[in-house]
Amino acid sequence: MIMRTLGRTGMSVSALGLGGFQFTAQFGVSPQEADNIIDYAVDHGINLIDTAQIYGAGEGEAIIGRALERHKNNKPYICAKVGHFEHAGILAFNHDKAMQAYQDPDEIMRTLKHSLWLLREDHFDIMMIHEIEREWKVNFPSGDCVVLEVLEDLKKQGVVKAIGASSWDSVTLSKMIRTDRIDVVLIAGGISLLTRGMFDELVPAAKEHNVGVIVGGILGQNTPGLVVKNRDALIPFKESDDTKLNVLAHKLEGLYDLADELDLSMVQLAERYALSFPDIHSVTMGAREVAHVMDNIRSAEMGPLPEDAITRINQIQDAGDTFDFSTIVHKRMENLVNK
Repeated sequence: MIMRTLGRTGMSVSALGLGGFQFTAQFGVSPQEADNIIDYAVDHGINLIDTAQIYGAGEGEAIIGRALERHKNNKPYICAKVGHFEHAGILAFNHDKAMQAYQDPDEIMRTLKHSLWLLREDHFDIMMIHEIEREWKVNFPSGDCVVLEVLEDLKKQGVVKAIGASSWDSVTLSKMIRTDRIDVVLIAGGISLLTRGMFDELVPAAKEHNVGVIVGGILGQNTPGLVVKNRDALIPFKESDDTKLNVLAHKLEGLYDLADELDLSMVQLAERYALSFPDIHSVTMGAREVAHVMDNIRSAEMGPLPEDAITRINQIQDAGDTFDFSTIVHKRMENLVNK
C-alpha cells in the first residue's frame, strides 16, 4: 500500500482510504458485512477511515467503534465530522434546536461527546467541520466561527489531534486553508476522470500551508458512464442538440478507449488516476460489500497510472466545455456562505 504523510499532522496514511458513508442500514448493509468490510480493509493496509455524525444517523460511527475494539493493536486513523444536526443524530428530533446548535458551543460539545461514545474513543484523530460553507456562519477570511473555536479548544486539551474542514467546493476550502487554522481538508468531487478543478486553487494553498488533502467522490457523483463503460448510452448524447452533451460523449468515449487499451475498468482507471498525484494524500473509496474493498485495494496495488496515460486524461478533460460540476457546486456554496 502506498503511504503518504498527511500534511502537518505528521500522520502516515494509506493513499487509499475507506469511506464510511455506505456500509450502514441506510444502504441495506448488514452489521456483519459492515464489520467484514472494515476488517478486510484494515487487515490489508488501509489505515484511514472516513465517517460523520450523519452517516447512518450515527450507525457509521458505532460500526467503526466496534472495529476499533477489534483492532486495538493496529488502529486506523479516523477522520470524523461534526454537523448536519438537523438531519440526523441526537439533536434532529427538534429542528429549531438543531439549527441553533450550529452557534451554540455547549450543543456542539454534546454531539462531539456522543460521537466519542459511539467510536469508543477518548479523542479524535481528525475532526472535520462538515461542509464548512453551510450553517456554521464562517467569517472569511479570518475563519472565525463558533465550531472552530470549540475545536481549537479541544485541540489544546488533546481531545482533537487535527482540525479539518470538508466541502464539495474547493474555492471555499482554499479560503479556509489560508486562515492557517486547519490541518486537513476533505474535498468531495475535486477530481475525477472528467475534472481536476482542485488543482487550480486548493492544492497550491494546501502545499503552501502544509495542509493534508483527502479526496472523495472520484467517480463523479454518478456522472453517466463514469462507473461502467456504456458506449450505447453515448449515442443520444452525440445526437443531441446540446453541445455540452456532445462534448461529454466524446470525452467519455476517449476515456473508454484509454481504459480498454490499459485493460482497466472505469473504477480502476479513476482510482489509479487520483492516486497518481502525490499532493493528494489519501483517496477515500466507499464500499457496500467486501468485494468492493478487495477491488479497490487491487487497483491501488497496481500503483499510479503511466505518465502518458495521465497526460492523455488531462487532455481529454481540457478538450472542450462540458458540464462543470465544481462550478455549479461553487455557485450554490457561495450563496450559502453569503446568507
